[in-house]
Amino acid sequence: MATMFASTWGNPNSTKRAFLVHGLIGSSVTMRYVAREFASRGWSVTAPDLLGHGQARRGKDYTIAALANELRPYFTPAESNDYPYDVVVGHSLGGVVAAALFPYLKSTRSVHVVLVDPPLEVPFEFHNIARQKFMKDLKNPKSPEEYQQEDSSWSREATIFKSMNVRLCEIPGVEAIMEQNQPWSFSHLLSTVPDNVKLTVLAADPSMPDRCVTEEQLKPYPHVITKVVRGAGHYIQHDFPQVVVDAALEQNVEN
Repeated sequence: MATMFASTWGNPNSTKRAFLVHGLIGSSVTMRYVAREFASRGWSVTAPDLLGHGQARRGKDYTIAALANELRPYFTPAESNDYPYDVVVGHSLGGVVAAALFPYLKSTRSVHVVLVDPPLEVPFEFHNIARQKFMKDLKNPKSPEEYQQEDSSWSREATIFKSMNVRLCEIPGVEAIMEQNQPWSFSHLLSTVPDNVKLTVLAADPSMPDRCVTEEQLKPYPHVITKVVRGAGHYIQHDFPQVVVDAALEQNVEN
């Protein structure tokens, strides 16, 4: 059984099971809106804290492969109670980690993986800018009130969790994620999809400055179902959770 911390929602005895993976400087609760939507439709939901985040253990190897391998126990029969996950959803960094989970998803049953605005390709200059921003945020954590001032559309609950997530992150761990995964290039993972896995990528609106993945990056992979969420920025899982769940269930033949 996996020893890392995970949040759960819904009926634990449901045979409809979803697995959610959060992004950088987040935690399992970052996926709560998507989790609640799944739970309202009768699903059992599990969302772990990634290595170095939330209440998960701290480590030394923070490569994408190591982050994915840390989650491997969740995909053993003992952990899944003999019911494999029907849906896997990963947001941002969690989307890249979810793609690295493909080897563990081989099954006789259909699995639908939804990657929510995953940063598959990040040029060095943008990678360095992102690294500096993340380090600044971690070393000078903001209060919920400050986050509320930055974006008045976020609820009090959302800003409290965002402030908490930053404080729970291990600074050396986040820095290691940025340093140990250079060059940041993971589109090749889309070529490793098992036959039983359907893959959807949800992209942010092209007009949004904070989007990560582009339709152009996905063109070499015709097996990928690409959906652009109009009006959405990078935090699709927060602003449009129903869209995420609808997309996950649209191709899920077991739902």
